[in-house]
Amino acid sequence: MRQLQTNAGTTGYRHQLDRVRRFLERVEGHHQSDVEFQDIVWSFFQHCWHLKNWVKHDPSATESQKESVCRQAYASPLLKICRDLCNGTKHLNLDQARSGSGARHAHVTTTIVPGQSSEMDWIIDDGHGKLISGKQLARDCVKEWLRILESQRLPTARMS
Repeated sequence: MRQLQTNAGTTGYRHQLDRVRRFLERVEGHHQSDVEFQDIVWSFFQHCWHLKNWVKHDPSATESQKESVCRQAYASPLLKICRDLCNGTKHLNLDQARSGSGARHAHVTTTIVPGQSSEMDWIIDDGHGKLISGKQLARDCVKEWLRILESQRLPTARMS
């Protein structure tokens, strides 16, 4: 018998960024049920918001880079929504006093076209009554993280 041992992807923010990208691919993929889809979307926003913690504790980033990344993440309107979705799905209730935007999950839509696979989306109330696509928000949050990381000259190329 042959055994292979690998490290568990906990060595830096780039591993977490890759995890966020993999969850985005799952969000955009085909799903068996709305419950499975919700689990994947919830996980995406939790992993996405916590990327800032991975940068904050990554020894390859300078203190200046870490501070700037965190400051930009907290200031980003997109990531404020991500933060609320992360915390609201982790803790059941969102603490409005600490909330970034007041965003919350509204509902799941399923579009059924006979003879084709169904298309699901996680609809979000942005905290101001505007309904937005969770899939589009997920894509936009990844782009926002790339913008923030690249603004600090932190590598963003996929590792896995």
